[in-house]
Amino acid sequence: MRNITRQAAHEGIWNLSLAKEVKDLFDEKASEWSATRNIPSRGVPVQDALERGQVKGKRVVDLGAGTGLATQILRNKFENVIAVDISQEMIVNSVASRTSQICADGFSLPFPNNSIDVFLAMNMILFPNEIERCLRNEGFLIWISSRGSDTPIYLPPEEVIDLMSSNSDAEWSGISAHAIEATWLVAKRSATN
Repeated sequence: MRNITRQAAHEGIWNLSLAKEVKDLFDEKASEWSATRNIPSRGVPVQDALERGQVKGKRVVDLGAGTGLATQILRNKFENVIAVDISQEMIVNSVASRTSQICADGFSLPFPNNSIDVFLAMNMILFPNEIERCLRNEGFLIWISSRGSDTPIYLPPEEVIDLMSSNSDAEWSGISAHAIEATWLVAKRSATN
């Protein structure tokens, strides 16, 4: 997963074969995902990032939502939360049943340009061009690696800022920290003319 993560984020390498490989992997793990991953401590970095990163907005997308642990936290804070995952089985097994859920590939999101205030990507492959396209001016990207640099899908916070900046006419800034074993980043896109 580490190679796929780096290739997608840095080189834009993503195709139907890679998408199927990732989808199949998470479809296979979906039935046991909530039992092994949806534990209260997994929500700590989400809460910490939201509070310390001063994240605000109305329309929020949990990108790579899995079975919805972070989605539930977001739903308690924001008006409009949408869970997106490439794995239909993850969505079927979601614990966030009262939330809009979409099965979609993060490489090609079903949202209009400049329509999202906040993206949360927890243990998710980064698609900088697509996040940049969909995010509103002064929008936020929350990037969380639940096991820090040991997370299979991992990019360091400073690298995420660099990738977002290199795919944007806007400037990006951010704050990052550790919460339990997780690493999080709240990156903010500046306003453009």
